[in-house]
Amino acid sequence: MLEFFSEITLIYKDSAVLMAIGVCLGVLFYDLFIRYAQGFPYIILFGEPTSGKTTLLYCLAAIYGFTNHTELTSGTSTIAIIREGLSKLNNIPLFIDELEKALFEKLVDVGKDSFSSTPRKKCSKDGSETVTDINTTFCITTNHFFENMTLANFSRSILVDIPKGKFDLSSFKYHSKNELEKLSAFLPLILSYRDKILTRYKKQYSIAQKYSSYSRLCNNAAIGMAVWDVINEILETELVNTDTLAKEYFEYFERYLNTELQYGDVFLSNVYRLFVKQELIYGRDFIITKGQFLRINLKKYCDIFNSLNDRQKLNTAQLKLRLANDKRFNLKSSDLKPIGKAIKVDISENETLLDIQNRITPLANEEVEDE
Repeated sequence: MLEFFSEITLIYKDSAVLMAIGVCLGVLFYDLFIRYAQGFPYIILFGEPTSGKTTLLYCLAAIYGFTNHTELTSGTSTIAIIREGLSKLNNIPLFIDELEKALFEKLVDVGKDSFSSTPRKKCSKDGSETVTDINTTFCITTNHFFENMTLANFSRSILVDIPKGKFDLSSFKYHSKNELEKLSAFLPLILSYRDKILTRYKKQYSIAQKYSSYSRLCNNAAIGMAVWDVINEILETELVNTDTLAKEYFEYFERYLNTELQYGDVFLSNVYRLFVKQELIYGRDFIITKGQFLRINLKKYCDIFNSLNDRQKLNTAQLKLRLANDKRFNLKSSDLKPIGKAIKVDISENETLLDIQNRITPLANEEVEDE
């Protein structure tokens, strides 16, 4: 087991990934944390195909004894099937592979319920009431992201952005069923700490409080930290320093925290700057409609931004998180010719951006039919 955890912490050397691993193994004590902390986050492994998110999911599932990938819940399953899984499983995560976009937004309500273990009540036509309990949470992989992500949603989850090419899995040996089957031997060792886990959680919570004043975030982090504290003791080596983990995780989280309005202004300023430099092209990457709305393709914006910045890199998921609470931004993208998938931003009070219409050719400024 030391070999596995040493390798996985070396390859996935990222605070959000390590936190997700800790929280996922902490589902063993879901009932305890629900009673004591009154909240348990769900896990989203988000990224492009072949980024390494599914490999991580398979390893976590294997620790719980799921080595046949057909046993995992399909990402095309209905919400009813997902809720049924959350009811049937006790202190074992519901692993969902490649959740489809159509189901992603619907998962928000499920996430709220699993975070607090809130039963779902449903009345039938005859007036009888059916109650579906929730006894666990879920861990999913997906290529998609929230159209409108709020701090409330984000704080109920461990959201892990796994960019393609960030993690080198070429030498990672835990791909075969034979190797994965060995991992479940570690589960009873963690489970043996059931009587001690809340004491460790309380200690880790106090550490988390050094880096964040948000109690829900401290709760989420402390669960993962407590499990890593247990893993360190079982393996008799400090693979993960929980103080460092908390510090780096909250630095990761801080990128999205209390920055929405400020970052909205930075984003709009960057749009104008890139337009002036002729990097962001009107009519190809963005347009202005109805004299007040900026319609911009975020993927094109990120590609251009990243090509000009060696150190600071952006992706659409990060942008949407940063802009989520800015009321000027409608982050639900829709097809708009000729720029493709575009979000809508109210720039009616931004004279600088509105002036772009006076700086382009009449042909480029032809009115585009907008919703």
